[in-house]
Amino acid sequence: MKSIYILGLLLFSLNSLGQKSKLTDEQLNSSGANKLIFIDNINQADSLAKIDINKGIPFLLLQSGISPVGYTTDSRFEEKYKVYYFESGCTGPNEMFASEYNGVIFEYLTNKFGKKWMREIRKDVIGYKIFVEK
Repeated sequence: MKSIYILGLLLFSLNSLGQKSKLTDEQLNSSGANKLIFIDNINQADSLAKIDINKGIPFLLLQSGISPVGYTTDSRFEEKYKVYYFESGCTGPNEMFASEYNGVIFEYLTNKFGKKWMREIRKDVIGYKIFVEK
């Protein structure tokens, strides 16, 4: 009986501690970040960002070209600030729409965490330089 209890406790520990939150395919496919390529005005980009924030799955849009670029600090940033980097490769949404979407996410991060997130974010996030200059 004691060994069953210990085994159960061990299995529970392995399943509950230290796991990183992963997005499901459904969350990713229904996200505003994924729908940006289909919109035709800036107000829709703003709306999609707010919907993603309300769903608890805000994204920061990146566009690096043919091969995506990832850094070891990306997952730490995502975990700490509960926001996900979204790499669109060389074909992504209109840059103006992506910048607007990210601007809403930047405001959300500032309201929730102050400015400390700005020291840790990737500097190649679309619209980040414009946001900092404001």
